[in-house]
Amino acid sequence: MDDMQISLTGRIAYDPKFWAADGDKPPMWSALVEVAGPPTSGRNGTYVPTRRVEVVAHGLDAIRASESYHVGHVITVQGRDLIARAYETKDRHNRPVVRGVVQVVAKTLAMSTRYDPVHQQSGTWPPASSPRLAQGAATPVMEEDQAEAVSTA
Repeated sequence: MDDMQISLTGRIAYDPKFWAADGDKPPMWSALVEVAGPPTSGRNGTYVPTRRVEVVAHGLDAIRASESYHVGHVITVQGRDLIARAYETKDRHNRPVVRGVVQVVAKTLAMSTRYDPVHQQSGTWPPASSPRLAQGAATPVMEEDQAEAVSTA
């Protein structure tokens, strides 16, 4: 059993990257997802902070994600844990800087079909995504009443 479960919904910000399987390394897919935090009050009205989370998938999930998910798609991700990662890069003036990113290794990826990023209003947190879609559960089947089944037989 996992110590921690992370579930988030967000929009893919940049072109996702895909690395094919190479020798003993499995295929890997990585995307930067922008996640809107809960609205907070600011000086000029309500402020919705946006966080970027790197989502990583391995194996068959990586292959399916590379074929299905692209820039602008809204996805729901379930993962094991958030991992802080730092790396050195250069800024626009060619000076070295250290950047940080929060990473989640995805256990489940799904398109978020009930989330409308274009028509957001101030009271839409948390995003209306389907947990059934994220967990891969089947649609519930309506069971007929046992009394009706006996009386019609």
